[in-house]
Amino acid sequence: MKRIATLIMVLLLVVLSAQSAFSLVITWRSDSPWNPAWPKQLEPFRRRAKVHGVAHGIQETVFEIPFSDRSQFEKAWPIILKLKSPGAPLILEKAPCRYHVSGSQMGAGIRVLWPSGGTCRKPGGKALQASAPWPESIKSPSGELPEYVVAAKDMWVPFLDESQKGFRNRARVDIVLVADGEIVDLNRIPLPADTSIIDRRFDKP
Repeated sequence: MKRIATLIMVLLLVVLSAQSAFSLVITWRSDSPWNPAWPKQLEPFRRRAKVHGVAHGIQETVFEIPFSDRSQFEKAWPIILKLKSPGAPLILEKAPCRYHVSGSQMGAGIRVLWPSGGTCRKPGGKALQASAPWPESIKSPSGELPEYVVAAKDMWVPFLDESQKGFRNRARVDIVLVADGEIVDLNRIPLPADTSIIDRRFDKP
């Protein structure tokens, strides 16, 4: 009986911990916050989008835009590509897929991984805004942004490994392309020649 009671307590703690983690992801649907700097051609997709504010150790905003019409997607694709940071990879996923950070599921479409726009303040340091314009000091010699940065007192520094303390704040804008072979057909759309491709379509869950 004692072992059973202990097992029940452990299961309860796991469930409560999971609920606590997901409570740090806020999702907006039909009236989602939108980035005013985005091209106006993307405004019609606002009502179908989901926007996830992620704040559980990784700070970022995830814009999910599903598509159900192939011609509509193909028309929007060159505009969507302009959101990506210079040098950022294009990530391919197979539809339907789950984004591990926000826990959200989607079919054919795109995810835009965007900075949170929040503020970070270290004791004794100044407030740092997690959005562009980013300081030149975090960029690579070729001018590319790191995927994440962390606050080091009064400045952002690139996130390199787990030894660095503090929340990871997204700096680079990545595009995740969720392909189903029909609405989003990789054989029908141009992939930028100067962009590295991360193909996760055949990764095991």
